[in-house]
Order: sequence, then structure tokens, then C-alpha cells
Amino acid sequence: MALRQAGLREDPYNRILRLQEEAYGWEAKAHRLVLAARKLEQRSARLALKARKVREKAKTRAERSESLQRKAYAMLRESQAVDKELKLEKSRLLESEAEALRRKADVMNSEAERLRGAAQSKESESVTFLVNAKRLLLEAESAKGLL
Repeated sequence: MALRQAGLREDPYNRILRLQEEAYGWEAKAHRLVLAARKLEQRSARLALKARKVREKAKTRAERSESLQRKAYAMLRESQAVDKELKLEKSRLLESEAEALRRKADVMNSEAERLRGAAQSKESESVTFLVNAKRLLLEAESAKGLL
């Protein structure tokens, strides 16, 4: 850069070496970004899996809650009022736990989506760096041809 400002001409061989070095640097940066994007995709997939498991857990708790509710309402006809109240309370508790797990799964899904978006942006950035690296390598090759 300093050579161009001073009006001096850069040696073609040095220019080739400099361009190749820049190209390899861009290529390395692109590969690092691809690796980072893959790591983000893995994290996203793990979070999505976790969210699915939490949803399944919430579903089983909700089903159990409904079952307990049915049993409790069946007990209305009987004289076991105390046991009925305990079952109703347990049913309410399980329903609230299921709702909390559903919300947690939603949060995990949104985090997974955010990570997918970040991975996609990293991949597009790496494509840009690969294009720059290829351009610089071609420029270095053409400068070699001028020697």
C-alpha cells in the first residue's frame, strides 16, 4: 500500500506472493466461519431436540393431570372428599407444570431459530470470503503469467 502512495511500482513476484497470502488468509477465515456456522447449527439442533423432549414431557404430565381429574370427578359421587381434594390439587399442580414446560420448550425453539439464523449468516459471510480468496488467487495467477 505504501508503494502505491509513493508512486513506486511493486515487484511482480512480491505482488504474487502478497496476493496469494491474502487469498489464503481469506480462505482460512471462510473456513473458520463455516466451522462456526456448523457449530451453531449443532447447538440449534440440540436445542430443538431438547425442546421436543420437554414438549413430550409436558404432554405426558397433561395427560396424567387429565386422568387424575377424571378420577377426582368420579370420586365426587363417593364419600371420599378429602382424597378427591388431594387429587384435584395434584391435577392442578401437574397442569401448571405442564404449562411451564410448554413455555420452556417455546423459549428453546426460539433460541434454536435464532441460532439457525446466525449459522446462515455465518455461512453467507464465509461464501463472501471464499469468493474474495478465489479472486485473489486468480489475480495472483494472472500476475504470475505476466512474469
